[in-house]
Amino acid sequence: MNKVALITGSSRGLGRQIALEFAKKGYNVVINFKNEENKAQEVSQIIESEYGVSTLIIKADISDEQEVKNMIELIKDKFEKLDVLVNNAGIANDSPFFDKTKSDFLKVYETNLVGPFLCAKYASQIMDESSSIINISSTNADNTHYPYSADYDASKAALISLTNNLAVELAPIRVNAVLPGWINTEMNQDLDSEYIKEECNKILLKRFADVTEIAKVVVFLCSPDASYINKSTITVDGGYYG
Repeated sequence: MNKVALITGSSRGLGRQIALEFAKKGYNVVINFKNEENKAQEVSQIIESEYGVSTLIIKADISDEQEVKNMIELIKDKFEKLDVLVNNAGIANDSPFFDKTKSDFLKVYETNLVGPFLCAKYASQIMDESSSIINISSTNADNTHYPYSADYDASKAALISLTNNLAVELAPIRVNAVLPGWINTEMNQDLDSEYIKEECNKILLKRFADVTEIAKVVVFLCSPDASYINKSTITVDGGYYG
């Protein structure tokens, strides 16, 4: 029986590529989305036609506990189990520090921190001891000082702490965090060209990562080759020293 991977926020960007990489390895893939069903359908069609594995598309807001519970029940009904959870879904709300409201701050936290907590809590109930959970944090958690994203940065730092606690609570399920730096995504393509150049000059490899380079690290961490990597944070940033 094929292994099963759930990737939250996998209709586009990094989540989409992670879903494709797991499919390449023969996993059945659960594609979670909140708003973009057409893009989720596109990912599903690619996976099923090119890799011959099964998919399950689920609309769910990961910050809503009942929707998370329903999502895990749907996975159980179709696949009976879950081998991998990748907590990828996240939001950012960049704005001047003093313009941020309490509700703005909490909205980011509900998706970026509470969502992974809920997904891990309920997904782990249909996982076995060989399963893995990967939390997608960010280098913003520890080496970026950008008050416009204070809420995002804080949520990603808290996600590392959550990773450590989940690893203890859910052992022997392995729980690790991946901290990407700059990635070539649709969102980042809209950045000012001069800003991109400045940031690339702070990276030893002088470029942003391709989504595939991050996705392959995630898949590796869930493989038998990474069987002794647990409660760890893996930075994938090309050698950022800004």
